[in-house]
Amino acid sequence: MGGKSYFCDYCCCFMKNDLNVRKLHNDGISHTIAKTNYMRRYDDPKKILTEERRKIPCNRYLAGYCKFDLFCKYCHYSEKELKELEKIVLTKKKSRSRKRGKSNQWPWKTHSQTGLPPSLQNINLAKLRETNFELNWG
Repeated sequence: MGGKSYFCDYCCCFMKNDLNVRKLHNDGISHTIAKTNYMRRYDDPKKILTEERRKIPCNRYLAGYCKFDLFCKYCHYSEKELKELEKIVLTKKKSRSRKRGKSNQWPWKTHSQTGLPPSLQNINLAKLRETNFELNWG
């Protein structure tokens, strides 16, 4: 039998392109773990650090393998990895503080009209009265 097959990006596997097969696969524990692992890459490092600091080390993981992976209630990070994560959080915090230090003011002077572009300056009524609006166009 031919036909197109469906590729799961999270699990890196092919399956029959059938709605029931895909639903069964997406509800499975292996797909859920693979998807969680993938999405964890985009989590905030500060959030991960605070969660992992609260946990105690996992004996199964330190022995070689823990079947619960990210759903384990124990920490799977070594002290060295936690320190690296802490460095990442500190560098992110410093870069944010530098960005906040810059003022969000307009690049021109706000206390006087001279620094503003013409479209933002107040209308000069005397100049407006002098304008001749009866010009012939074309």
